[in-house]
Amino acid sequence: MRTAWVFLVSLSFTNVLLSQRFPERWITFNPIMSQRNTTEEETWEVMSSAGGWGGFGGYRLLRDDDHAWVQELGVFVELFRFGSSRSLAFVSNIEFIANANNDIRFNPRAIFWEEGFIYTIRQTSAFWQIGYFHRCKHDVDNLLVGTERSLIFGSLLGKYLIPFTLKERGEGLIAFRADVYTIRQDDRIPSATSTFTPHVKRMLGTLGFTFHLRETASKPIGWYTTGWGGVNFFGKKEGVLPRFDTVSSATIGGGLSAGIMIIGAVHFRIGVSYEYQPDTGINPIPVHSHLLSIGIKIVDPTVMW
Repeated sequence: MRTAWVFLVSLSFTNVLLSQRFPERWITFNPIMSQRNTTEEETWEVMSSAGGWGGFGGYRLLRDDDHAWVQELGVFVELFRFGSSRSLAFVSNIEFIANANNDIRFNPRAIFWEEGFIYTIRQTSAFWQIGYFHRCKHDVDNLLVGTERSLIFGSLLGKYLIPFTLKERGEGLIAFRADVYTIRQDDRIPSATSTFTPHVKRMLGTLGFTFHLRETASKPIGWYTTGWGGVNFFGKKEGVLPRFDTVSSATIGGGLSAGIMIIGAVHFRIGVSYEYQPDTGINPIPVHSHLLSIGIKIVDPTVMW
């Protein structure tokens, strides 16, 4: 916990830029994390599981003009599973942002969408994940604003997941990730704003991590903590292969969430989340924001953190 707070405080006093946000940055998905690791003969299963998660919150105290409300929804369908050692799943997430600029103080502003396939492999007590994710961002109800920013940033993704136990009745997970971007599109209206950085068209890759701590005792009340951070790399060119000849800049970002949870078949979480986003991805001219939200979230503890 002390390390996490030092990390976040350092972000607040450093002039850094953040890569595009991933809708799943607060969630680590693993469809076989609760499966028994067995040496018995394993067989393939088709469409073995499906589920989802969701959340809703409001930005308070720390926010900008674009952020008043946030809604998160995610679903997964496990297409194939080989015993307790391998799994292929389709995953889709959205992050919906609304501001307060109308009569009911709930005005849709932007949607960040993510979908892809992820292949999970058990390796003794840890897990490897590889896959591909397509991500995009679109404005909503922006006619009166007169500006627009459309983003597409797909990537080849690799993760290494390390679960661990805590004292008494707790458990944790740390996940390291690496993304290499394929599709990169950053269209802005008015077009003059395209000269402002950071620019998605020049993204190369991302190195990052997520950590989770939670108490999973049979008691009805527990606690959780989730944090994430990463370094995003930019080049000088917008081509496909030539862009990898140099790294012109690197940017960092992160966040921390903590709260209580009601423990049952699912975990019902009530908590506070903070993150710093120098580029929120919404405005044509990149805008930085400190964002503090209070919200609820429902997750399935058997397949996700």
